Amino acid sequence: MQRLGTIALLLALLAVCRLHAATPAAEGGFAGAPAADAAAFDAAFEQSLREGLGGTPAEAAPLIARLRALVPDGDRFRLRRFEAATCSAPRANRREALRHAETLLAAERAEAAPDPTNLALLYLCRGIYRPGNSEPGLVLADYDLAVEQARESGNTLLLGTLLSARAGAQSMNDAFGRALSDALEAQRLLEALGEDALNAIVLQNAGIAYRRMGEYGQAEEYLLRSLALPEIQGNWVYRLITLLQLGYLFEETDRFADARRVIGEALELCTANESRSDCGYARLALASVETRAGAPQRALGVLSQAEADFEASGDPGDPSMVALIRGQALARLGRVQEALPLLDAAIAAWEAESNARYLALALPERSRLYERLGRDREALADLHRFVEVHEQDFRQRSAQRTEFMREQFDASRREIENAELRAREAARLKEISALETARRWQGVALVLGGLLLLVLAGLMARQLARMRRLRLLALTDPLTGLANRRQTEYRGAEAFRLARASGQPFSVLAIDIDHFKRVNDTFGHAVGDLVLQRVGRECQRTLRRLDLMGRIGGEEFCGLLTETANEAALQVAGRLRAGVEALDLGDVAPGLRVTVSVGVAQARATDADFAAVLARADAALYRAKQEGRNRVVSDETT
Repeated sequence: MQRLGTIALLLALLAVCRLHAATPAAEGGFAGAPAADAAAFDAAFEQSLREGLGGTPAEAAPLIARLRALVPDGDRFRLRRFEAATCSAPRANRREALRHAETLLAAERAEAAPDPTNLALLYLCRGIYRPGNSEPGLVLADYDLAVEQARESGNTLLLGTLLSARAGAQSMNDAFGRALSDALEAQRLLEALGEDALNAIVLQNAGIAYRRMGEYGQAEEYLLRSLALPEIQGNWVYRLITLLQLGYLFEETDRFADARRVIGEALELCTANESRSDCGYARLALASVETRAGAPQRALGVLSQAEADFEASGDPGDPSMVALIRGQALARLGRVQEALPLLDAAIAAWEAESNARYLALALPERSRLYERLGRDREALADLHRFVEVHEQDFRQRSAQRTEFMREQFDASRREIENAELRAREAARLKEISALETARRWQGVALVLGGLLLLVLAGLMARQLARMRRLRLLALTDPLTGLANRRQTEYRGAEAFRLARASGQPFSVLAIDIDHFKRVNDTFGHAVGDLVLQRVGRECQRTLRRLDLMGRIGGEEFCGLLTETANEAALQVAGRLRAGVEALDLGDVAPGLRVTVSVGVAQARATDADFAAVLARADAALYRAKQEGRNRVVSDETT
């Protein structure tokens, strides 16, 4: 279950909570009201960014006004810095906040010398206030731009802060591997700077990412470590987030008593701080626990309280999750006819979002209801669909783990290289020192150097063994989840060899997205990546389980059709082409549609290897492009 209200507030606070400025904080700092001059503003700016601008619009207003009063007259640079720093302050109207962020961002980019620090804060502000449910790709693109500008600014503290914020956003959008890599990089940077408060939030984000990846042991360790820190204990919002995440973890691992305990603590916090929206999400989590723990009547009561909290706060809550939990509780009470429409509504919403994780929760429940109603065909269809989404969720988590391991491998390799350089330098200095002291120490220095080289050789041998293991995992394209080029060529060569030995036909599809560069140029690479994912998913859906779909280039895909002759391959290619053309990409970018061109080739006796078949399929693809695109052309057609 995802928390939307408090997580969004956390990200807003992160954007304005910390920044390392060049001017040290003045005595009294932001609490006083010195004359408006550059030094006073810089000191107050430093203090405001370190301590935040409040958790609500009412708390933020006097702090923003006090900082504004310190901007020197006619100082455009500090006025821009003030506007960038306060952009992410809590606001009641998210649409108005988004328009404000876009206006400030356009003005900063129009400057003759845009300031990277300002750009980083403004990109983050726009990402925070974008509608995350409908524009997840654009939200993450803004976070990427914010981190890029933070790197350009050379400010290590700002970079660590924004890496932590991006980790939270990526985790919310199921990019768990990337979220974990960002969180651990942020942890290294902030620990080196001694920023304990920010590092506490990084530990929290790492725990959330581990939980969503299914690494429950690691998740519990990180969440409990963050909860024990005074920076979390002293901030009720951060403590509430950690308690709810522990509640979700305990529920997912069937530790219902522990889940009730920590969610109860979260309810005490939000009640004491009069946050009805947060209490709504906490009660929603508790209702889910009660349902799974076998207390459906109690769950319905808690759920009604959650809905009252959402209505009182004006927060829309999570209607699909409310429908699922109420449907589950009613089903366990035997009220099947009331439960079924609720499950239908939740499943329809998550099908529209392609949310495999939540569909895997709801489909088995509806299948059981269909079975009780004697609707066996529909029950079986839901079970088949459950298997599909469960495999999809498993593949996604596996891809995230692979990506995280690859990131960790790269970091470990860099650390080994740096350690080797440091060790060599230390050995060189030690040798010089030994020679200067006395020649009799020369033998000792040589022995130590030899031992050091042996240790490095052992480390390198172990690292090479780890590299070999990781290479075995690197057979999947991390963006689309399909086979990558190496895996596709290997499987193609195997299929060609088996077809030649058995006499069975074997066909190859060469697929290319038409005018893909225009998509990237018009909508940006983040949208282009989403298009590649959707097209790859549609291509994979068209094939049989024994076939293979791989991504072999930027917008190029390859299909391997075993035991398939040219005529049947043309039919598969036609369905694939039509499926892509019918894709509705309006949620990715308004009015966006794409098509593909497909080349088909069947293996011949004269082909030397798989590469020869693929080359003929590529030639047929080239003809399809020449003949107008959005079509299928066979190598057999003259």
